Formats: sequence, C-alpha cells, structure tokens
Amino acid sequence: MASRAALPPPRLVSETYAAAYLGRGRSRFREEWRAGKAPAPSDRKGRVPLWDMRVLDSFVDAKSGIKEPVRNTWDDDLPE
Repeated sequence: MASRAALPPPRLVSETYAAAYLGRGRSRFREEWRAGKAPAPSDRKGRVPLWDMRVLDSFVDAKSGIKEPVRNTWDDDLPE
C-alpha cells in the first residue's frame, strides 16, 4: 500500500476544539467569547464558526505576557 502524506494540523478549528485548546469547556468558552474575554470566531461566513489557531495562540501569549495579541482581520470584510 502506498504511504499517504500526513495532513498538516488544521488552521481553523471548531468551537469545541478551540475551547479544549484553551482548557475550557464549550459552554464556558462561549460565555467568555460573547463577553469579549476570549477570541471571537475568525471565520463566521460559513454555517459553523471557526477559530484561527494563530489567534488562539496569540490570545494565550498575551495572557501570559509573552507578546501583543494578533488582530483578527477576518472580520474586516464583513458588513456592518
């Protein structure tokens, strides 16, 4: 059987994955992002909101004092 190349890790992840990545339950994570205490979804154009892993990493870095958070530019082209 021919070997398959491994897929890279996903860049955009579901709410459940994002919550787990940040060490939160899904309900708690949802409360926090709706209150502006956690990153909002980066891609809201599809049926399922998706979070950018780089934005999640930047959020944790900023909370840890490592660096400034990365601005979420996915929303720039959304209608007001």
